[in-house]
Amino acid sequence: MEELQLIAEQWLKAYAYTVATNDVDAHLAMVSQRLQVVGISRDGFLEYREWAKRRRNDMQKRRLLRITYRNLVMGTCSRERMHFTVEETIKSTQGETYELNKEVVLNLEPDGKWRVVEEHVHNVRLLPPAKHGMPQTNPTHPATEPGESG
Repeated sequence: MEELQLIAEQWLKAYAYTVATNDVDAHLAMVSQRLQVVGISRDGFLEYREWAKRRRNDMQKRRLLRITYRNLVMGTCSRERMHFTVEETIKSTQGETYELNKEVVLNLEPDGKWRVVEEHVHNVRLLPPAKHGMPQTNPTHPATEPGESG
C-alpha cells in the first residue's frame, strides 16, 4: 500500500505541475480516454471528450493558475487500480479559489502509465479571498516541479 500511496502522491504532484506550467498536452495525457467525472455537471457526469474540451479551453485561455492537493487517503487498491480521496484546491487567474473534496480512481493502462478514469466530486466550495491561504508559487518553485513527492 505504501508504494501505491507514493505513486498517487507523485501522480498528483505531476498533475499539478502540468497546470502550473500550462502544459495542456501533458495534462491531458494523464487522463484516460475512459474518464467519467461525477458531480460537476448538471447532466450528472462528464465523459472524457467534454471534460477535455473544457480543460483545454481553460488552459489555453490561461484561466487556471494552480492546483494543490492535501489530505490524501488511500482506499481500495490493486496492482492495476487505486482509489483514494483527496482535497483539491484550484486557484484561477481571475482570483477565485475553489476547494473540492473528491474520490479519484487511477488505472494502470496498457502503456504502463497511471491515468485517472473516475472522479467523484462530493463538494465544491468557492473560498473567500482571505481564507484560501494558498502560497504564491511559480513554475520554477520546487513545489511545482515534477518528481518524487516528500
